[in-house]
Amino acid sequence: MIRRALAASTLALLAACSEGDPSAKAPAKPKVDPAMVISGVVDGPEGQSLDGAIVMACLTPRETCAQEASGPVTVSNGVGGYALTVPVAGQYHLTVWKDVNGNQTPDAGDLLAFANNMEAVSAGQRLSPMTAFVRPEGEAPANPGGNPMGTQADLTAAAQMVQAAGIAGSWSQSSSGSELVWGPEIKFQASSATTGFGTNFGGTFGAGSPTNTTIVYSYKPVQVKRTMSLDVRPDGTFHWTAVQERRQGKCKSVRQEKFGRIRIEGDKLTFVVADARQTCGGAPEALEVKDETYTIDRSGGGFRLTGERGINWAFARG
Repeated sequence: MIRRALAASTLALLAACSEGDPSAKAPAKPKVDPAMVISGVVDGPEGQSLDGAIVMACLTPRETCAQEASGPVTVSNGVGGYALTVPVAGQYHLTVWKDVNGNQTPDAGDLLAFANNMEAVSAGQRLSPMTAFVRPEGEAPANPGGNPMGTQADLTAAAQMVQAAGIAGSWSQSSSGSELVWGPEIKFQASSATTGFGTNFGGTFGAGSPTNTTIVYSYKPVQVKRTMSLDVRPDGTFHWTAVQERRQGKCKSVRQEKFGRIRIEGDKLTFVVADARQTCGGAPEALEVKDETYTIDRSGGGFRLTGERGINWAFARG
């Protein structure tokens, strides 16, 4: 829960900071320890501006909010950025809030974004991008994004690896063919075999039937047209988007986004995934977050990633 007292004190503090002698010299900015900064970016919902939004952090436990910090969201080209210095090392719940109706209370109609699905994040982390939503009358929905991508030390190492490998920049890939896709399949199995994993729907041919209908999950070949864009930034972070057009299955057009940082060891490139989302005809849904490791082969002006289950993707500049 976002505390009303925190919101009111934050707004009062921001107002007080704008007053004073305009001719007075601004004091020199103190050096900030990167281990005490939580940073990231946030997009506004379609048609909504984040101008005037603030970012707030509450030291766990959230119910008592042992320490607090707040600061402005800086909007540039419609995207909000924040770099919030917290008072002590620890775990923080972080919220972006725009008080649309000006009543100093986070309520219906205000813009909100909750980092890491409202789970705590450590001081010193950079977070994956978030998208704010308009708070409804009822319970606020879960929204993806704001996941920890790593500390400053992690990102410094990632930046060095990206520079040494020469893979910073924007890359694209497109291919069409059969790929092994993980998904459900209905199978008829002997009654004695329908134990353990799977969903037993009971006798297929009536009581006492020797066969049962069972859902099992496995990799199976599917014709896929794939288009990918990969943005590897000089700071070692990445944004990877893949659109898959399938000829079969519940979702014939699937869009996936992944955010994180790069790790390179020899000819192995690992995407240390912090945030993964999938869209299939509706709002983005969170995907399982797990690292992905491929063999990288630099050739010409691009590179190729190969891996298990027949993965062979060629990336070119663009």
